[in-house]
Amino acid sequence: MTEINDEEKKPNSTEAEVLPLAESGPEKHYGYLIVVLGFVSAILTMPLFMLIYKYFPEIKINVGETLVRLDHILLFLVIFFATYYLIRKFRTIVFIIVVSGLVVLTITNFSGVYTISNLYHDYAAFLYNLSENSMSQKFLQEDGVFKREDELRAAIDYSNPELRNYSASIAVKHFEDKAYLSTNRRWVQFFSVFKEIYGHWKYVFDPVGEEYYSKASETLSQLNYDDNFKGDCDDYSIMMAACIKAIGGEVRLVRTIVERDGVKSGHMYPEVKFGDSKDLETVVYLIKNVYFVDESKGKSIFYYEDKKGIIWLNFDYNDAYPGGKFQSDVRESEIII
Repeated sequence: MTEINDEEKKPNSTEAEVLPLAESGPEKHYGYLIVVLGFVSAILTMPLFMLIYKYFPEIKINVGETLVRLDHILLFLVIFFATYYLIRKFRTIVFIIVVSGLVVLTITNFSGVYTISNLYHDYAAFLYNLSENSMSQKFLQEDGVFKREDELRAAIDYSNPELRNYSASIAVKHFEDKAYLSTNRRWVQFFSVFKEIYGHWKYVFDPVGEEYYSKASETLSQLNYDDNFKGDCDDYSIMMAACIKAIGGEVRLVRTIVERDGVKSGHMYPEVKFGDSKDLETVVYLIKNVYFVDESKGKSIFYYEDKKGIIWLNFDYNDAYPGGKFQSDVRESEIII
């Protein structure tokens, strides 16, 4: 028989001390680790979410009177947990990526390519509550024939050299110091055109019993008299459409029926194409928080979404900012210029 002495029975003192510590250490700090990794994951999730969410299909549900974007919630959670997993799995690599990102942001900030201000507005635009600051209008579609279409198209002479030069000049007259905050340079130029034409427009009635269409180039010549445009809603729509078209925008004219004090009358207004419903979130933020802050304060942004999901922003003269209130919920007829 093999004899076991007392020294063999005695446990190794070093092992007895080290093993409990090795097991209790991670448990002691596990809670702190989860909090830290969760915080870092949330920070990294935000920019990834902002890059991806526009390409994710919309899923909307009504919770009481509130419209909830379920696709936003699901996508954020997927990115968050994926990021959390990768951080735990490849902690060192993620740390290097984060530090590299901060270095790149520092370089782009001081070089003016992408500044801290850009980053702030990008985050602010994403966090902006769209549901409380914009609304769509439910229209009564009549799909009528657009009257005197050929005359209107002829009046929108956007290829006229003087009209084209004027359009180009007013497209960069306003908001140039904040143009970099928009993801789409054309939007800023559309806003600038609106501000200039709206600010110089004086309403003048047509001759009694007649519907006079002033060519855009003809309306332009009125600046020679008193630095103002003059005309009714048709002339305004023609001028706005011509200038937007001249700088590469897409515009449509809408005929509607307006009722005041029991009396019905016709009205025409322009709409400008801005993109899809994902772009609308950014456009609303830019109007209310960057380019037309005072003009749109406490007011809603009105737009029309067509059957293809394209957003058309109201450029009528009812308010001093793009997306002002519609005069009517009837769309009698419309044409794309």
